[in-house]
Amino acid sequence: MSFRAALFSLVLVFVVGHVQGQVPGSPASSVGGIGVNPEIVEILGISVEGTTDDYSNSFIQQTSRLQIGQKLTIPGDPVLGDAIRSIYRLRTYEDVQILQERKVGTGIYLVIRVREVPKLREYTFSGVKKGHTKDLQKEVPLITRGPVHENSIARSVQIIKEYYAEKGQPLAEVEVETTEHDDNTVSLTFNVDRGQKVRVKSIVITGNEGFDDASVIKAMKTKPKQGWRFWRSGKLDQSEYDQDMGRILARYNEKGYYDAQVLRDSVYIAGQEEGKPYLVVEIDLREGPEYHIRDVSWEGNTLFDDDLLNARLGFEKGSLYNSTQLQENLYGAGKDTDVSSLYYNSGYMRFGVEPQIVVDGDSLDLKFEVFEGDVYKIGTVEIAGNTKTKDHVVRRELTTVPGRTFSRSQIQESIRRLIGLNYFTQESLAGGPGIDVREESKSVDLKYNLEETGTDQLELSGTWGRFGLILMLRFNFNNFSAQNMLKGDAWKPLPAGDGQRFSVGIQTNGRRYQQYSLSYTEPWFKGKPRPVGFSTSFSRISGLTVIDDRGGELLTFSQRVFFEQRLKRPDPWFSSSTSLGYQFYDNRQWISTLPYGVSQEITIRQALTRNKLNHPLFPSAGSKFSLSLEVAPPLGDLIQYHKWRLSNTWHTPITQKLSIGLSSDFGFIGSLDSRDVAFERFIVGGSPFETQGFYSFFGKDIVYLRGYPLGALGPRSADNDPFGGKVLNKYTAELKYMAIQSEQLQAAPYAFIDAANAWNSFSSYNPTDVYRSAGFGMRFFLPILGMVEMAYGYNFDTFEPINNKHDGSKKWTFQFSLGQGFGQ
Repeated sequence: MSFRAALFSLVLVFVVGHVQGQVPGSPASSVGGIGVNPEIVEILGISVEGTTDDYSNSFIQQTSRLQIGQKLTIPGDPVLGDAIRSIYRLRTYEDVQILQERKVGTGIYLVIRVREVPKLREYTFSGVKKGHTKDLQKEVPLITRGPVHENSIARSVQIIKEYYAEKGQPLAEVEVETTEHDDNTVSLTFNVDRGQKVRVKSIVITGNEGFDDASVIKAMKTKPKQGWRFWRSGKLDQSEYDQDMGRILARYNEKGYYDAQVLRDSVYIAGQEEGKPYLVVEIDLREGPEYHIRDVSWEGNTLFDDDLLNARLGFEKGSLYNSTQLQENLYGAGKDTDVSSLYYNSGYMRFGVEPQIVVDGDSLDLKFEVFEGDVYKIGTVEIAGNTKTKDHVVRRELTTVPGRTFSRSQIQESIRRLIGLNYFTQESLAGGPGIDVREESKSVDLKYNLEETGTDQLELSGTWGRFGLILMLRFNFNNFSAQNMLKGDAWKPLPAGDGQRFSVGIQTNGRRYQQYSLSYTEPWFKGKPRPVGFSTSFSRISGLTVIDDRGGELLTFSQRVFFEQRLKRPDPWFSSSTSLGYQFYDNRQWISTLPYGVSQEITIRQALTRNKLNHPLFPSAGSKFSLSLEVAPPLGDLIQYHKWRLSNTWHTPITQKLSIGLSSDFGFIGSLDSRDVAFERFIVGGSPFETQGFYSFFGKDIVYLRGYPLGALGPRSADNDPFGGKVLNKYTAELKYMAIQSEQLQAAPYAFIDAANAWNSFSSYNPTDVYRSAGFGMRFFLPILGMVEMAYGYNFDTFEPINNKHDGSKKWTFQFSLGQGFGQ
């Protein structure tokens, strides 16, 4: 019995209750069978029928709010109707009645009679794929052992149909099979006939004159299926289609059509093709005239004058109206060049602007009412969630300092710097800090809620080189704490939290080849953002091997100390670095492309860098510029040269996850006296993985290039060994997609185009004479391993064969890198 019917029955017994005489010993009768005239009675007792346990009886009685000793006026007391409604709201019982069990004098005993809604024993789907079953189980409003209502079943049927409609099967039919059991439970089976997939064959646009059909359809996500455009599925996604109407209007608004309208749209099955039904979409538009800006005016602005605000807005008198430009230049698009940024970056965090558009013919007047408000200062700055990294490591990266004027750009810069540390998850930083505004003090409290991620890395790899199998093991501790080395409880397993970087590594194949390396960096020297550090390495190659009958030995030793500091000018993204290095080579007839005997060099390197990338490993926006000069002075018999390097990288987002990156790299090495330069020449080609234990390129500057083997490009010696060039050019373009970004894994597939070459002198240098390659790859970042990169590239240009290992033909080449990428 429905709620409405039960309530009607209750009212009916109140009215005609006197017709039902009460017979002693008879079953409970309707409340109100006492007489025609209203009578005040007292409830002497309340019992419940239709349940199976005392708890339910008590719960129903409490829900009804009827109590022993309570006075009722019968027939017609509204308290009884309220009691029935309260029990119905539980959604656990149906067919609720309140009856009179017996009457004693001026008192009555009541019975609340209910029937429990059947509970769901199980539900299944028939005609549905296994993967679809899991999806539907998450969506339907059914709970096993919970009550089953008709509206829940109907809603489930609707969800199933919508699910398949989004998959291009809008003709799906669902029948529900119900099986009742003796314990008042039911089993449901949804028999699904998914029907045929229906594709959009055509989209018919009417009413368009300013845009042709193709331009209108281009603004939509819904596309007709076309034979030669195999990537178009023609599927109709209802939610995307609904948004398409807004996308069409946005396209018109961008081109001056201020009052364009979608008058009508419809989707219908127009027929069949090859036995399959197809859809036709019809959209009727009203474009209206193109509107131009006649006047722009501002009211309420006292801090910035009209000229500055107009410059930020970007509209001049006579310019075409553009709704997207208006929104972005008024409220911001992440570029800090909009009107609102002027105020938000000056402390006016309550700033507001109300645009009004006045239409006159085909002209628009833009009027802006500005509310500037008060200047707010930064109050407290709280840091939470940094379980390993110490507070001072986080705070020194923040430009939001208590007492400073509130600035949105400073919050963005603080987040960028925290991302650059790579100590915290992207999810915890993406939303920025929590903001608590204190109106009484005109201050803003900030709270950075952080979540630590793994920073230490273990690199373990192997390669087959001149000496057989070569193993490499490296530990990188990127959040080390030298201050806590003497504290026993800090070794978990190593002291951490002060932001220092410590690395130790070894490569070996046993007695024939060994290389050891050690490095340390303190990023904040004496409390200032001035990184200092050192690195040292030693390698030794000696003896004969079963695959190499040449004797001799090569010993190398290097040390470097460096100092870096951030600059305030031209802007805070500039930094300079200075390093002093020492290199020792003892070539005992091992490498023919380097002088035999002992060679030594002392180098001084100075670099200027501007880094505004939004992420250190997977940048999608921003740029990086670097100019360096390295000098090895001609002191005695020491190695001498001067080496210049200029590199640029730009990244531009296309969508939230898709971006394009462009980079260029130029290098030159020259002599400071009459001697030729043999060391530090540019070797082009290969991957970082190929250089492990490769003896031929000690003392060279290797520039990696996808699609070409190690040492493939550049000048050769008389023995056809890669000798290296003095002039370098490299160009790279990448289209990247950030597919996975989590604490455990970051992954970005990409497509690339590379071009590079090295020349022996400027006289032979030609920046267009480069070797080209293209292909695709994937970058992974795993906290325990660091960066892992794989690339599959095709070389478009043939090259001179190398030692019978590579024939120089055009072909696909797979390359791998662990710990160090190909450079982008």
